[in-house]
Amino acid sequence: MLMNDSYDRKIDYLRISITDRCNLRCLYCMPAEGIQRMKHSEILRYEEIEAVVRAAADLGVSKIRLTGGEPLVRPGVVDLVRILKSVPGIDNISLTTNAILLEQFAQPLADAGLDRVNISIDTLDAENFKTITRLGDIEKVFAGITAAADAGLTPIKINTVVIRGFNDHEIIDLSDWALQRGLNLRFIEFMPVNDSSFTFDEKFISSDDIREKIFEHYPDMEPCKISGSGPAVNWRRNGDAGSLGIIEAVSHSFCSSCNRIRLTADGKLKPCLFSNEEVDLIPALRDGDLDRHEQLEKLIAEAVVRKPASHRDFTRVNSESRCMNEIGG
Repeated sequence: MLMNDSYDRKIDYLRISITDRCNLRCLYCMPAEGIQRMKHSEILRYEEIEAVVRAAADLGVSKIRLTGGEPLVRPGVVDLVRILKSVPGIDNISLTTNAILLEQFAQPLADAGLDRVNISIDTLDAENFKTITRLGDIEKVFAGITAAADAGLTPIKINTVVIRGFNDHEIIDLSDWALQRGLNLRFIEFMPVNDSSFTFDEKFISSDDIREKIFEHYPDMEPCKISGSGPAVNWRRNGDAGSLGIIEAVSHSFCSSCNRIRLTADGKLKPCLFSNEEVDLIPALRDGDLDRHEQLEKLIAEAVVRKPASHRDFTRVNSESRCMNEIGG
C-alpha cells in the first residue's frame, strides 16, 4: 500500500494525462494561439501507460482518471480504457472531458469499461461559451451529457470554474440546470496558472462567496456524499438526484486528505498539482537494460514519499510550473 507520511495519507488514485492537445482554447487554461505542443516522441505510448498502471496497481492504486488536454482527441482512447480496465487491482476508471466529442464516444467508452465521466462546462450561454472556450459549440456539450447518461456513465459530474466577470452571474442558473437534470455540479475556484489570459487577483471568487450565493437561493441544502467526489464539499436537497459542491483548493486547503498523484503526458509523475516536483519515468520505461516493473514501482513509491504536506501559495503564479493542459488538472 502506498502511504505518504504527511498526514498519514493513503495514495490510491492516479490521474493520467494522455495528451497535451485540446480542441478548445479556454481563457483560464491557455493563450489564444495555443501552446507549444510536445513532440510525438515525448508522449507516452499506450503500452507504456499500461506498464505504469500495472506497477501502480501492484502498490495499491485502484482508481484511474484519464485527462488531457482533451483525452478524446487522442486516437485509440477506447482501446486504452479496455486495456487499463483489465489490469488486476484497478476497480474504477473515469475520464474528464470537455464533451465536445463525447456524443460519439460515450457508448464505446462504456462498453470498454469506463465507469463515469466528469464534464467541464463553465456557462449555459452559447455566446459566453464561445468567449470562454474561444472555439466551442455548447450544443455539442449538451449532446455529450445526454449520451453519457444514456450510456450509464454515471454519476455525471459537472466541473465549473468560477471566473469573476465571465460566469459568476450564472451560479444559480447553472445550479438549477444541474439539479433539474440529476447532475452533480461542482464549482471550482479559479487557480493561478501559467498562460491564463488574465490575472488571478482580478478574476478570483472565493468558495465562501460561492457558498453564500448557493445557500441564499437553496436554504434547505444538506451535506451529502457523492461517489468519487474527491476533494469536493457537496450538498443536496431532500428528493433531488443531483447535487451541488465546491472544490476550494485556493481558500481552504484539502491537502491533508489528498489521495492522488499525477502522470503527465510526457512521463513525469507529479506528487502535487502545483508543485514543481517531478519523478521522471522515461528511463525506466525506455531503457531495455532495466527491470521495468521493479524500477517503476520504486519510482512511484519515491513520488509518493515526495508528496508535500501542503501546496504552495496559490495566490502567486509560479512561472516555472507547467500549464494546466500539460498536467490534466
